[in-house]
Amino acid sequence: MSRFILVLSLALLTLSATPSVAQEPPVPPARDKDVQTTVEYYYRVKWGSLKEFIALYDKNHAPLIEEMKKAGFVVDTKTEYPFTHLAGGPRWDMRVRIVYRDAAAAINDPAWEDEWVKAKGRIYKDLKKFAAEEARRFGLLEDHWDVIVADYPG
Repeated sequence: MSRFILVLSLALLTLSATPSVAQEPPVPPARDKDVQTTVEYYYRVKWGSLKEFIALYDKNHAPLIEEMKKAGFVVDTKTEYPFTHLAGGPRWDMRVRIVYRDAAAAINDPAWEDEWVKAKGRIYKDLKKFAAEEARRFGLLEDHWDVIVADYPG
C-alpha cells in the first residue's frame, strides 16, 4: 500500500511541475537511476504508546533499513522527533527520512523486494514473531503517511 502511495505521490509531483503557460521546455532530468530520491515517513502514534512504537521500530524495522543500506538501495537515513508539542491534526510523533539511491529503489524495484525478503530471513529467525510485532507496531498508529521530497525546481 505504501509503495502505491509513493507511486501516486510521484505522479502527482510530476503533474504539478508541468507549466501552465508556454515556456521553454525544461532540461530533461537525469535518468531515474542517477537521481537520489528522498522520502519522509511520518508516524502519528496513539497517546502513551510512543516508547513502545519506537522500541518495535528499532528492533524490527530499522535493522532491515540498515541491511538495505548495505545492499546499496539506501544512501542515508535520519529519524527525528518534534521538539515542541503539535496540535492534533498536523501532529506527527516520529519522522524517518530515507534517501534512496534512485526512484526505483524508493518505489518499485523488484530487486528491493527480493533483498528485503532475504534480509528478513537472515535477521529474524522467527518470522511469525516478527510479523506479530510489526502488526503490533502498526496497531499503535493513529495515522501514517509518506512524502516524496524534492528540491524546489528553480
